[in-house]
Amino acid sequence: MRMITTGSSSIDEILGGGIRTGVITNILSDSREARSSFCYSLCVNAARLYSDSSVIFGDTQGFFRPEKILSYIKEKQESDPILHQIRRMRILSTNVQMVLVNYSLHLHPILVIIDNFSYLFLNEKKKSLSIQIRVRKHLHDLAINAIHNDIAIVITNSIYSKRENKDSVEDIFEKKILSFNELLNKTISDLTHVGLELKTAKVDESRYSARLLKPLTSYKSYFTVRPDGLHDC
Repeated sequence: MRMITTGSSSIDEILGGGIRTGVITNILSDSREARSSFCYSLCVNAARLYSDSSVIFGDTQGFFRPEKILSYIKEKQESDPILHQIRRMRILSTNVQMVLVNYSLHLHPILVIIDNFSYLFLNEKKKSLSIQIRVRKHLHDLAINAIHNDIAIVITNSIYSKRENKDSVEDIFEKKILSFNELLNKTISDLTHVGLELKTAKVDESRYSARLLKPLTSYKSYFTVRPDGLHDC
């Protein structure tokens, strides 16, 4: 088992040193900025620590930004080698997502990130039971790959706040979508090894809290997102 620092010493402390290989870590966040910044920082640190391995970034929504990666690299002479190690793979379907790790094994990855893991599944035109079965199989396959190939697998998922007004047709529709999203998040949470929640503390300051959900602890850390990476508060 190997360790990858997140770029935040307080988050590393919560995680017992950082993100571990051989397990699936589920990052839940109500902020895309916090989620993506965490992933970019993790990519840079993984590439720096394990220069003989690659880093795979599975992008389900097309939000990956290489310029953000560059801004997180403090030693500019490392820019080209680190960028070369980080391979962004645009995922356009759940079928592609489910074979991502197997496809990328020839690149000898130390870290595989699937950003917004449930996004494509939630947009599939299939029955909820069928989607849950596919998600369970996907997570099982990811766990086997993480263990057998000593890879750190990180998945991210969005969490939403419920609306109080439930009278309009639009709110009723959103409530149905939200309930299925929560059900899928529970399935994912049950089948992943580590759960970390990144939650907005102050929007105008890009300040966030980090809390370990699995295994559950009461301790929280706080960090900010700046142009050059994560910083502890």
